[in-house]
Amino acid sequence: MVAVVVLTSSLAAPAVAADPAPTAARSTASSVPSESTTTDLARASGGVTAGAGSATTPAASTADGDDIRLTTRLALTPERPGEVDVTLRFDVPDRVAELDATIVPDAKGVTTNGFSAAGGGTYEWDGDTATPTISYRLPANQTEEAGRFDRRSTASPASESHRRSVGFGGDAAATGPAGAASATTAGERYIFVDTGPWAMVRVPTPGLSWRYRGETVGVRRETTTVGPGAAGDRIAFLGAHTVRKRTAHGQTFRLVVPERAADDMTVSPEAVLDSYAAASDTLRVGDRDESVFVVAAPTGVDWAVRGLQTGDADAWVRAGEPLDTAESPWLHEYVHTRQSYETTAETRWTIEGSADYYAAALALEQERIGFSAFADHLARGTRDPHAGAVLSDPGTWASSLTPYRKGSLVTGELDRRIRLATGGGSTYGTVLARLNAESEPVTGKRLRELVAAASNESVGDASDRYARTDAAPPVWDADGHEAAFGTLAAWLDVEPPAVVEIGGPYRDGDRRTSPATVAVGETVTVPATVANRGGAAGDYRVALTVDNRTVDAANGTLEPGTNTTVRPSWTAAEPGTYELSLHGRTYEVRVREPSTPRVASLSADRTAVEAGESVLLTAEVVAEGAVPADGEVTVRVDGEPVGTERVRVAPDATATLTIPVAFDRPGRRTVTVGNRTLTVTVSEPPTATATDTSSTRTPGFGAATAAAALLVALAALLGVGRRRSGE
Repeated sequence: MVAVVVLTSSLAAPAVAADPAPTAARSTASSVPSESTTTDLARASGGVTAGAGSATTPAASTADGDDIRLTTRLALTPERPGEVDVTLRFDVPDRVAELDATIVPDAKGVTTNGFSAAGGGTYEWDGDTATPTISYRLPANQTEEAGRFDRRSTASPASESHRRSVGFGGDAAATGPAGAASATTAGERYIFVDTGPWAMVRVPTPGLSWRYRGETVGVRRETTTVGPGAAGDRIAFLGAHTVRKRTAHGQTFRLVVPERAADDMTVSPEAVLDSYAAASDTLRVGDRDESVFVVAAPTGVDWAVRGLQTGDADAWVRAGEPLDTAESPWLHEYVHTRQSYETTAETRWTIEGSADYYAAALALEQERIGFSAFADHLARGTRDPHAGAVLSDPGTWASSLTPYRKGSLVTGELDRRIRLATGGGSTYGTVLARLNAESEPVTGKRLRELVAAASNESVGDASDRYARTDAAPPVWDADGHEAAFGTLAAWLDVEPPAVVEIGGPYRDGDRRTSPATVAVGETVTVPATVANRGGAAGDYRVALTVDNRTVDAANGTLEPGTNTTVRPSWTAAEPGTYELSLHGRTYEVRVREPSTPRVASLSADRTAVEAGESVLLTAEVVAEGAVPADGEVTVRVDGEPVGTERVRVAPDATATLTIPVAFDRPGRRTVTVGNRTLTVTVSEPPTATATDTSSTRTPGFGAATAAAALLVALAALLGVGRRRSGE
């Protein structure tokens, strides 16, 4: 979720000029090419009369040499995690007579050159040293316990000054600093941290006061790092990183991707910059800062929030946060950079309400979500415990989530009503632009006036009703959205599968999670569902890449509310490990040569036969490991091959072979199939007896035996005859 804090320096009144909080200083870092430095001029007006410099509307600049130049140098201290070294170097022009600098009260090991301690964390310049310095160790860790995110809270004197901080915590309680604070207790949740090898810290901004002669003297600020690092106005990252840049619509976006966060990114840096460029054009509400500085915060730290925006246009977002969602911190924090007005308790809800609403609306407009996801997001404000809260009375809020939930819903409803009342000529963006132009904190009455001025009194009344009572508007449907916002564009949602399918000579439709192992010659198919959740027909192209090379793609057109399944595929030709990707999801596929089939078991229908008979062997064959098997299984009798059988078998499957084997001579015969053996006993056929009068074709009888039997029979017949004649 998001929350806000405004901190102001409450230093003693300066003798002539004060620089309580710079708002447009730009920074350079040693790891990237130096850029021209845009400065923040906090000037006193006229001669030697006292006056406070403006942090939001600097006076016209004089020549660079007429201003005090403050260079803040930050350095890691790997041997002391939780601290960074800070050196403040001042280049003081001749016309400055006095200069005081006040640093944070918990600074450690302060050393100076050209400054002397005056008490209370304030140091006085000696008036002679042209480039005086103040060096100290800054406790860098800040946690949610450093103070609640309260937009109206004020920092203690000499705290690190900044205009606004916003923490986006989603469903968690959002908390953050009311001032610089050290955190060393294990288990605390951080908003800034120094881990030793890298750090993401708040840029220290000392309070300054000075006396000068003649023309106005201002302050120019710059932040540098010792070693690799990148710095914005209020946030600095120290450590190895890359910087991605994009310029669009008068804004330059710098996205810092730490080396430790590169593998954590769930969305490409280019996609984030694409979204920012589109949002910069669409969100026409004024307050478009020239430079936006965003850090992708590494994981491995227990961050208190999902993202945080501070100063004018600095932010960090956890590297693993998504972009294609209704509550993306990437867009949420960008919307905060486009808000520059101050609120009262009555209008505090508009900060988070409009940021939450526009993050979802921009995602819908950029076709990153569909209308159903957008409507579901707003519908959270219609449910307890937030629906019954009174937005203008923070005391009734169920939790710090209320301005996000109900505030987002009310902002959206006002946007819809304003569009309908003006035929699209005005929007809530019109109101936000006028809020940004306000010079005083916005009251509830002023908010109603601005809403009515952008539309009509009826919408103004609705604004009051939804802000000052417990009334909650319903979420409009798709037809209502089209009536107010125009036809919904096609929004094609591609849902990659959790598993891939494998087919080919060994198996068909086998489903495997990543990493999947296949054999050369097998085909990997990645079936994906494509749905059109938008309001118009749209064309789709779903491409399957292998090691960043497109190997297959499915194209087509879908009408609104329809879906289809596409099946791009790839056939493995060479062994190796490959990365298949489809619509942002990757699958590791390991390709191997087929394994050798292994006979897991061997049996026979009988193990005792007579010579000339055969047995029927049954062999169960499996694959070795995760890769399919392909090869020949040899059948041997007493070690001599008598035949082969070709077999293919998938992993986790069994192939059954039935093999007849005949035996032509008696004995104990050893039968081997693959690596399995069994013994078959082969016996001689039985021999015929003298009383056997069966045919000579009886099994076991040969030709000679049959002839002898015939002679015996004839002799017996003749003998009987002779005995009869003698009687």
